[in-house]
Amino acid sequence: MKKIYVKYSKLDILKELNSIGFDVCAAEKYKNKYEGCTYKLFNIKPYEANILKQLCLSLGFDCAVSRDTVTCKCEYTDCLIFASNFQLRKLIEKLKNQPFRLKEIAELFSPLVNDKNMPVLKLNKHMFDWSEPYIMGIINCTPDSFSDGGRYNTVDTALMKIEQMLNDGADIIDIGGESTRPGAECVSPQEEIQRVIPVIKAVKDRNIDIILSVDTRNYITAKAAIEEGAHIINDVSGLEYDKKLRMYIIENNIPSVIMHSDKIPAISADFTSSDIVENVYLSLAKKIADLENEGMKRVNIIADIGIGFGKSLESNFLLLKSIFEFKSLNVPLLLGISRKSFIRNEFNLDFEEADVPTALYSSLFFDVNIHRVHNVKLTKQYLNYVRKLK
Repeated sequence: MKKIYVKYSKLDILKELNSIGFDVCAAEKYKNKYEGCTYKLFNIKPYEANILKQLCLSLGFDCAVSRDTVTCKCEYTDCLIFASNFQLRKLIEKLKNQPFRLKEIAELFSPLVNDKNMPVLKLNKHMFDWSEPYIMGIINCTPDSFSDGGRYNTVDTALMKIEQMLNDGADIIDIGGESTRPGAECVSPQEEIQRVIPVIKAVKDRNIDIILSVDTRNYITAKAAIEEGAHIINDVSGLEYDKKLRMYIIENNIPSVIMHSDKIPAISADFTSSDIVENVYLSLAKKIADLENEGMKRVNIIADIGIGFGKSLESNFLLLKSIFEFKSLNVPLLLGISRKSFIRNEFNLDFEEADVPTALYSSLFFDVNIHRVHNVKLTKQYLNYVRKLK
């Protein structure tokens, strides 16, 4: 049986009604009834959907389903629900006493009406409670990274940059030894280790109090980094590239960033803009569900929508406009847009000039949990400007 997912969204109602198989003749007439719909459920059995619809109607709101649901001619239907938080809480209580998978739907909805729904991530003395945005500073220990390749590929230059970013307000430092820019050549884990591990050792030798993330998709590199004192693994493949890394992460309770990506390195804009938000959402939701089924604790999962990785300019902006729809994944969100080509090319900027729009976007998306950036100081300033208005 297919897994149930729930997505918080601002939807194009007529498009969504048509997509779930709502009666074509009635869709135009009834679209205003569902305008403002904020929840979409995927993969509901028709007998579950019929009960769900009746429960919604009993509480004073509606649930749109496929026209074949009432006769159970469809195997599955998606459902559209418009409800206030108050109404949704009432629905959750009713669902808890229902048969089939309706109890599971109640569990999926519960975090969406609870402002403090994500568990605190504890790393050494550091507590990430996700009530405020955190800043992840980028260190590329590579000769070929797209914006700063070669600048920090010695231990001394990397340490200087880390100390600077720490003073500027970084909460996490993300160290990478392989460039994932378009057209970049893959490097061996051994080469990656030679670039990354000496920097981690130097940070620990100097007792620099900072949480370290390692940007890698390789088990050998990740294991070596964790053993030297790194805390987080940031895998651009979403733990798909190296199955040994996936097992190691799960077995050792290591927090990890799970990114949505198609090609590593990103070699082309393969994703079409049509339904990009839903496609990325469902892909991440499935990754998270699969990892939990394999034993990974949700507290250790951080999601990244993968801006720039095989996505067109239009798709990148559509994902950014819809970033808060991914809050219903109920895991912390990381946003990595710093100095990327979709910003530079759109505004004809060089790499460092792109730090201003990067910081501006970070402030617009203040409620994203982690902002991965090159310019920590500027991002911190912009986030502080917005914080004064909160």
